[in-house]
Amino acid sequence: MSDTKNYMGIELGATSLKIALMDPAEKRVLKTAAIPMPTNPMNDIYTLEVSLQQWMEDNQIEGVEAVSVTVPAIHSVIRQVYVPAEAASRMNEYLQWYLGMITNADKNAYIVDYQVLGGSDNVGYTVLLMAVRRPWVDGLRKGFRMKALTPRSMEVDVLSLMNLMDAAENIQQLECIIKADYIGVVLMWMTKDNLQGLRCVSTLPLVDKSAEEAFSMLADEIIHQMQLAKDENATLDVKHLHLCGELALSQEFVEALRAKAGDYQLVLMDSFTNLRLPVEAADAENVLVCTGAIGAALNLMEGA
Repeated sequence: MSDTKNYMGIELGATSLKIALMDPAEKRVLKTAAIPMPTNPMNDIYTLEVSLQQWMEDNQIEGVEAVSVTVPAIHSVIRQVYVPAEAASRMNEYLQWYLGMITNADKNAYIVDYQVLGGSDNVGYTVLLMAVRRPWVDGLRKGFRMKALTPRSMEVDVLSLMNLMDAAENIQQLECIIKADYIGVVLMWMTKDNLQGLRCVSTLPLVDKSAEEAFSMLADEIIHQMQLAKDENATLDVKHLHLCGELALSQEFVEALRAKAGDYQLVLMDSFTNLRLPVEAADAENVLVCTGAIGAALNLMEGA
C-alpha cells in the first residue's frame, strides 16, 4: 500500500516498539503493532531502524509523511512546576535550575521541554516540565540513516495520552488514565490541556510472584495510590479509570483491578468516540498497548 500521506507514531518501551499508523484525512488508525525488541530501542537506534523498516516492508508500507516518537514517563522526568513572576522572563534558566535541584545532575545531562498550563507574567506560571536524557534524544535526532524515519517530534507519553483523550474523546472533565506496563504503572489525572496529577507504581516488588499474587498486589497498590492522591488533593476525584498498556491485555489483571476498584468504573481504552480504529483482529487488539503511539501520531496531525 502507498502510505506517503500517513503519519506514524512510535512509543519506545524498554523491551518493545509500539507503532500506530494514522490516516490524517480520515482521522483513522490504519495499523498498530507491538514488536518485541532484543535491546532497549532508546539505546540501540540501529536495531530500532531495522525493525521499523522490516515492519513497513512486511505490511507493504512504502513510506510515511512524518514520524513522532513518545517516551514512557518512567524513563523521563515530569513535574508540574510553579515559575514565580520574577523568573517568568527567564523561564528556561529557572527550569534548568529546578531540574538540577531534583536530579543532582549536570545541567547538560537532560534535554528540557515544557508546556505552559496557566498563569501570566504578573502572577507567575504553572508549567509541565519534561526532561529526557540527552544521549537518548541525540540518538533519535541523529542516529537514523533514513531521513524519512527521523522523528519530526518527540514527547513524553503523558502528553501523548493527553492528545489522545482530547482528540478522540474531547474530554470535558477530570479523567484518570492508568497506563499499566510490565516495567511499571503510571496514573495520570488530566483535564483538557492540563495535567492535574501524576503517580507511578513500581512493578519490581512483583518479581518471583505468581501471576495471581502479582496482579492482586499491583491492583491493591494502584487503588492505594488513587486514595493517597485524593487525600492530598480532594479535587482528584473521578468516577472512571481508563486503562491501557501491556497489562490491559491480561484478563486476569483487568479482573483483579476491577475487583479492587470499588466505586470506580474501569474502562478499557480500546474504543473512542471520535477516532476510527483498525478492524483486523491483531491491529484492534494492539490498540490497548499502542495508545501512546496513537497519541503521538495525533500530535503530528495537530501540528500539520
